[in-house]
Amino acid sequence: MISSLLKPLAVFSSQSQSQQYIKSIKNLGDAWRTLTEEPTECERTTVIKTTFDFVLKITTETDSLTVEMTTVETPTFEPSTPPRHYRIFPEYGTDFLWRAVEDIRDDEQGYTEADEELGSFPSSVRVLYDAWVDEWSGNWEKRCEDTQDYHAPVFSDRIEQVAWNVAGYLLAWRIVLGPGVGNYLLATGNESAVTECFLRDQIGLLAMGA
Repeated sequence: MISSLLKPLAVFSSQSQSQQYIKSIKNLGDAWRTLTEEPTECERTTVIKTTFDFVLKITTETDSLTVEMTTVETPTFEPSTPPRHYRIFPEYGTDFLWRAVEDIRDDEQGYTEADEELGSFPSSVRVLYDAWVDEWSGNWEKRCEDTQDYHAPVFSDRIEQVAWNVAGYLLAWRIVLGPGVGNYLLATGNESAVTECFLRDQIGLLAMGA
């Protein structure tokens, strides 16, 4: 059943590490479980409001889901240069922000900083993005650097990892919906397909166990 894809969001919402990102949640709880009666459209719609100016709304049908993503306030922006593309992936000592190879100019390096890229966003976006980066970095220090076991998993279990992944996914979409951001893999018009793919990946990760 397609509603079972909401399980990673339920995992995310229940973890203490996630509470800093969450403003309110409507109709998640057990929404991913199979219901004995056909839910109404209102009951099929889950809404997560974050503390970083981003709202995720998912409506599930029998065999599909529809995703809407909005921000409370997005400044107007008139691009003066071609869109640039970025990847977000963790590496200790960085802000996890990397320019796509094809967008690196002659006088630049691939790594860039959150101060530069998120300066035009609401302060909450930067604060929560930093908290997300710090969470991974703190775990890496404790579980890998301090033990000198660099093959150790960064997170203590899959639930903790999935909660962190979901927080990063929501933050990434908030950045995509910000001013001056071009077309990415996470692009407007692609919300439902990309979100379904992401949630399926997280279901697979949970199924692997600790």
